[in-house]
Amino acid sequence: MNKKILASLIIIGILGFALGWGTYSYFSDTETSTGNVFTAGTIDIAVDGQNPWMKTYSEFLECVKPCQIRWINFTIKNVGDNEVYVWKHIKITGWGGDVGEPPYYGICSSEPEFVEGGGQFDEQGNPIPETYTPKDYLAPWIIYDLFINDQVIIAEENELRLDDINCTWIYLGTLQPGEEMNVCQSYHLMTWENSQIPEITNWAQGDWISFDIELYGVQVDGPSPETGVLILENKDANTWEPLYNDGVKGKLTYNLAGSTFDYTFEATGLKPTTEYSLIYYADPWPGCHPGALIATFTTDEYGNIAPTSGSANIGFDLPDPGDKNYPAGAKIWLVPSSDYDPSTKSMIVWNPSEYLFGMNLIHYDFTG
Repeated sequence: MNKKILASLIIIGILGFALGWGTYSYFSDTETSTGNVFTAGTIDIAVDGQNPWMKTYSEFLECVKPCQIRWINFTIKNVGDNEVYVWKHIKITGWGGDVGEPPYYGICSSEPEFVEGGGQFDEQGNPIPETYTPKDYLAPWIIYDLFINDQVIIAEENELRLDDINCTWIYLGTLQPGEEMNVCQSYHLMTWENSQIPEITNWAQGDWISFDIELYGVQVDGPSPETGVLILENKDANTWEPLYNDGVKGKLTYNLAGSTFDYTFEATGLKPTTEYSLIYYADPWPGCHPGALIATFTTDEYGNIAPTSGSANIGFDLPDPGDKNYPAGAKIWLVPSSDYDPSTKSMIVWNPSEYLFGMNLIHYDFTG
């Protein structure tokens, strides 16, 4: 090929490449966000300014006599930067007849306790140890009540005993960052209605019981503890005040998380031989947002429901997002079955003087 022709072709190719490159030019702009930091939030609660909580309350519980009351009060504060659900439970850790060596001949606390326990004496007036039968367990004779910010959660009239709430989680409420709640608990050394022991007598002298108080704070979508308890009461239909002294009441013990809602329920003072429905009432009226029927019971001839256990396939969390009370908690009611339509999960009439209402809202996590 002629060298002049080859040179011309090369020049043409270079020019064509340059023209093509120019054809594909474009405008541009680059923006850069720098210094992005991923930060985990905090869940942290303090009690009476202590974090960790180290205080013990034995000094407030000493030398209690029958019918006397002792209090344990404290303030919980959310010192983290997230909303937190707060739960509480009591765990009994021990009990006995005396702290240390029994002062009365190494047998028990006192001569009256020895006599109360069937103790006998020999001819010289010395106690015979093997004739004495101790009765040392105080938990069934300590009536417990609970107030949160002056709101009744468990009243004395509910006659909830220390052994009833042992290792049972009680929902206290929700705390926003920086928010506080005041917790007031009382412990009454007393007997209770229909008890086989109508009064606390000398058998209890010197006896003791120890327990831990545990608080649990968790983020809004975090796992709940294991078992909860809810007291249900009837209310004055005009003032909406709970009626604590009329013997009309219920108690629900339930799992706080699971594939089924497992419960034990009991009640007293209702209409005899009447069917009742235990329901999740999801506001607004008529409670079907979505609402749920948990169980039905029929009272005996005295209007009582004996402790009854079962499981309900609710299939969603309590409360459900469709509930007006979400995420604070779910309302649990006991109503005559004639006032409730289970097919639509709806109340069909309103007779509040005949119902039992949960004294606080509950939470349940459906785990599938």
